[in-house]
Amino acid sequence: MEGAGGCCLQILRATLPVIVITLLLSTVICKPVDAANKASRLADAHFLQHGVRLPTHEFLAAMAEAAVDIRHLSCRKSLVLLGMANEEALNKTVPVFLMSLSRVKITGGRHRGRTLDQHLVLVAWSEAAMAACKALNGQFDHKCVRDPEHKAATGSFGFHSEGFNALGFAKIKYILNGLSAGHDVVFLDTDIIVLQDPLPYFLGRGADMWAAHEKCVIWDDRANMLSLPPELQAVHKKLPPLNIGVLYFKATAGVTRCVYSWIFDMYIEVPKRPRVWDQDIYGKILLRCGASHGLRWQALDPRLFQSACFPNCGCTFPDAATKEPELVGHNSKGHRFVGEYECEPRHWLGEGGEGDEDEDEGAAGGGGGAGQDGSRPWLMRHFPCSGSTADKAEFMSNMLEGVLHHKNAKITRRVKRRL
Repeated sequence: MEGAGGCCLQILRATLPVIVITLLLSTVICKPVDAANKASRLADAHFLQHGVRLPTHEFLAAMAEAAVDIRHLSCRKSLVLLGMANEEALNKTVPVFLMSLSRVKITGGRHRGRTLDQHLVLVAWSEAAMAACKALNGQFDHKCVRDPEHKAATGSFGFHSEGFNALGFAKIKYILNGLSAGHDVVFLDTDIIVLQDPLPYFLGRGADMWAAHEKCVIWDDRANMLSLPPELQAVHKKLPPLNIGVLYFKATAGVTRCVYSWIFDMYIEVPKRPRVWDQDIYGKILLRCGASHGLRWQALDPRLFQSACFPNCGCTFPDAATKEPELVGHNSKGHRFVGEYECEPRHWLGEGGEGDEDEDEGAAGGGGGAGQDGSRPWLMRHFPCSGSTADKAEFMSNMLEGVLHHKNAKITRRVKRRL
């Protein structure tokens, strides 16, 4: 027995280092695997065995009720505004977002005079978020739908965290399900102030898909990014960075196919790349898929679709600059701040003009005429690069107050040296 015991002891001594090393390695290796598994589980919530989850009856009913008749602008019948929000956003940025929509009226067609909030479907995730969404129906006429399948439903998420990146799967699913129901889709982040009816712009320039600019760059909004003129291709090896906080998709077979490719490519990548990002994959997929289907993919005029990531008080450049290949794609400058880093009504109304706003009729569409320096009346202002959700809500409220009372407003935290 002693011999057997001694033999066992020797085996234990020989194998102990291997066991310890194995445990140490598993501790190191399992961390990224766990992260990947968590990201995959969050993505899996939006898929079934046959593919992306189909829309619920509630989602389809809300889309049908919110649909705008666009036959005065298009050969297609309808368009829906689409957004999504958690409880924090619904208590901070969403009320300001909805207030801006409620003061902008559709400028033509069968639904002329109706406010844009009536045509927004807002997706909430948690029960508390759904309750907050419905509570806002006391002031506004948006449609609330809950998606209980989305698992990253509560709290704020750091950039490129699993919860942050999971938002992309939810977003694309809603866009895809809207398109498959036959509606053109405008997706809007809820940290946006809408100033004029954007529908004539979205539908009036021949685009199958629109995205916003990440930076204030000189760009021709009628240029198809899938087939730039040779003189531009010779100068620019890649497209300017885009932001997907404002998106438009035409309800056609080719566009729907590309949106499906967008979400499916992310789904294939997430097990080995948990930080897969919808904005990154968007550009890569549309370059390939859009070209294959002969689509027109265009970038919104940054003078009309302003961003808090732009320097100073908005993006400006003369129209003539968009015809100069050596200038196109390069950064431009905004108006200088006034006072304590504030912006003036003339900045969002267009240099030298009072704009087309009318308190009784709402804001007119189309963007208005250009000022001498190329500035134009803004259609929207997006508030990325603005800090926390509470900070964004403050800047949004400042701007809305400035618009309503025609006074200066502090609408950005990006303090640039005066020129």
